[in-house]
Amino acid sequence: MRLLLIRHGETDWNNAGRVQGHSDTPLNANGIAQARQLAARIAAEEAFAAMYASPLARARVTAEIVAARCGATPIPDDRLKEQMLGKFEGLTDAEFEQRFPGALAAWRADPIRSPIPGQETRDAFQRRVQSFLDDLRARHTDGTRVAIVTHGGTIGMMLAMLIGLDIGKRFPFWFDNASLSHVDLSGGRVRLRLLNDTCHLRNGNCE
Repeated sequence: MRLLLIRHGETDWNNAGRVQGHSDTPLNANGIAQARQLAARIAAEEAFAAMYASPLARARVTAEIVAARCGATPIPDDRLKEQMLGKFEGLTDAEFEQRFPGALAAWRADPIRSPIPGQETRDAFQRRVQSFLDDLRARHTDGTRVAIVTHGGTIGMMLAMLIGLDIGKRFPFWFDNASLSHVDLSGGRVRLRLLNDTCHLRNGNCE
């Protein structure tokens, strides 16, 4: 199975540096334009058999734009939501630090032992993402290409589990809005073929 991992387009909260988590923020005008550019690239390059998407609006609408261009129907799945980050949601780093002095640095140093107040635990986040991946393997054959439209944290958790990283530590990934990553799971091994690619946002120039 080959996965096309897609992060949603831009939102106003992305621009403002506000943490989104489970907050249901919409795409802004640039995010919609990004999704259309991504859709054009995928329609030209990336035939896929199925598409799954987080039901949060920023991912759902990104998926709908891509799917409309590709003749697909996105399948919503709650397990693809971003990690819920409790009291951090809606705040910038500076605002959170002001309300909870020292909590952000402690969380970044050890997200297992120093959780954000009210957040979904790393273990719970891992379990739901693992459950989705298990179902995906059961539904699709080895050579199937599957598109997944979700969130940066969710993509990071997927990749961390697939390549065997310690989920108790911060992951060495960054995913830009409307980015595309490829993971090949065929043949009994995991191969990262593309990571955080956004060439389609540069006037469609992917050469």
